Amino acid sequence: MKVFNRTKSGELGLTLATVLWGLCFAVSKDANAQVPPAWQVGLRFSAAAVLMALLFHRRLKQLNRRTVLSGLLLGVLIFTGYYLQTVALQYTTAGKSAFLTAIYVVLVPFLYWAVRHTKPGVQHLFSAVLCLCGVGLLSLDGGGLRLGLGEVLTLATGVVYAFHIVCMGITAEDSDPILLTFVQFVVCGALGCAVAGFTAPLPVWDTGSVLSMAYLAVPGTMIPMSLQCFAQKYVKPGKAALLMSLESVFGCLFGILLLGEHPTWKIAGGFVLIFAAMILSEIPLSKQSVSRQNRALKN
Repeated sequence: MKVFNRTKSGELGLTLATVLWGLCFAVSKDANAQVPPAWQVGLRFSAAAVLMALLFHRRLKQLNRRTVLSGLLLGVLIFTGYYLQTVALQYTTAGKSAFLTAIYVVLVPFLYWAVRHTKPGVQHLFSAVLCLCGVGLLSLDGGGLRLGLGEVLTLATGVVYAFHIVCMGITAEDSDPILLTFVQFVVCGALGCAVAGFTAPLPVWDTGSVLSMAYLAVPGTMIPMSLQCFAQKYVKPGKAALLMSLESVFGCLFGILLLGEHPTWKIAGGFVLIFAAMILSEIPLSKQSVSRQNRALKN
């Protein structure tokens, strides 16, 4: 019964995390006018790192060389992803950004294949085709196929996030997830502030921008990543990835409700295809395929 309750609590925690992450698309897009992308990333993750240091200061004594080096790699990847995503939001809608970013769910099995020699299943091939069709619908403009700068940068973001997930899965095996997350935050925050100091004007602070950054730092970063650390102790990886893909749905929904974005039937069709691809990529075809994947991961 306790295991069942922990599993359900983990699933609820991941679902709440996707809601908080989904709202970040609308908040970040709205804040772009006053807080440049590099400053957004730098200040957001620096604040989250400070909060983690205050909450888990006793555990920081357990930091070792392996965790620091792993965190450096992950921090560079997460900075690249978040920076590209925040810049892309200047040129595309929050809804499109949410769904295009989520292609990482489709890409991860293929990257694992390259790294761990775990061959993806047939469902992954179908999901890749569905995803490409969905991207095509989102890109159709006036009867032609066109990917704008925002869409290209967002797709690049999804690729970076896929690499981050794969590297996280490998490095987290022998590391404390809290300490690994903390190092990521420090590296990402430092890179963001450094890039911003050389390339971006100072933020314009008013009530709106302060509230936006406060949301991005605490409910948008600190809380959901802590929930993820807790949840993935009790929720199987496949189910966790599927639940996390709901971020794209909430990102689209908040873009409509808060930013007044108006999706067309064509865009809605693209969203449906991409979301179907995300779900399909995380559903094993049989118990036998799951066993093969588990044996490969252990080896």
